Amino acid sequence: MEVLGKKIRERRKEKKLSQIELAAGICTQATVSKIECKNRCESLDVFSSICAKLGLSVFECLEETYEQEIISLLDHVENLSEVVKHKEAYEIFSKYEVDVEKLNPFIQTKYFYYKGSTSLLGASLFEEALVYLEQGIIIKNEPTIYNILSMNAIGIHYELQEKFDKARGYNERAYKMIREISERELPLVACKLFFNLAKFYSSLKDYKRSIQLCNQGINLCKSKNSITLLDNLLYEKAYNEYFLTGETEGYRIAYYFTKFVNHEYMMNCIKKDMKDYQIKL
Repeated sequence: MEVLGKKIRERRKEKKLSQIELAAGICTQATVSKIECKNRCESLDVFSSICAKLGLSVFECLEETYEQEIISLLDHVENLSEVVKHKEAYEIFSKYEVDVEKLNPFIQTKYFYYKGSTSLLGASLFEEALVYLEQGIIIKNEPTIYNILSMNAIGIHYELQEKFDKARGYNERAYKMIREISERELPLVACKLFFNLAKFYSSLKDYKRSIQLCNQGINLCKSKNSITLLDNLLYEKAYNEYFLTGETEGYRIAYYFTKFVNHEYMMNCIKKDMKDYQIKL
């Protein structure tokens, strides 16, 4: 995507950061150099992290393009999906006719993932969802988090239809792909993948692997100084710890954190479990 490299360079110098220091924990120095000198960045997640580190808004650092409008749409849909408002996200998508050919490969994949996942979870349109998600798993340059999320979403698609062998195949592929990405390069949205995979392996009673995936998501939140999906991850970890060892402390942690962030849907899940399993605060 086209970015305002000059603005990034000026703010970096204001903060007395070298390109290496700006890149630390986010990307390579070469990526920062490409942003500043060629006004290009192929990863929205990387560019968002760089802007955040410099105290800049992503949108004030992007060229005014059609692509920027779609990025804003996708970010809004992503935020709705994080709080399980899939139907609302689907309805917003329904108002747009997106010209995919005008988008860079990364944004195309992100679009296919969210168009497919909201069709699946927000409207139960299984065939339509699969059309988009199958486009989302096509790797155009190198694998992105949205390729992997699309793979996982196809697994969810088959799981909802009780085609568990197919579901397992796609989820195993997603699990393998995410393990091939270094922790330093993982974007925050990978928390969604860790949570989804944790739920899947929990349904297979593979509680240890589910806890491991929850911990990976929790650690990613810590490394990014974010609480994105942290309530979901804490709840899922608590559930699996209870069934693996009988431990209940995780439920208390999940309860108080979810109460703090005021996530009504997740709080209802926690309260139901605590009632069913007779867990007291």
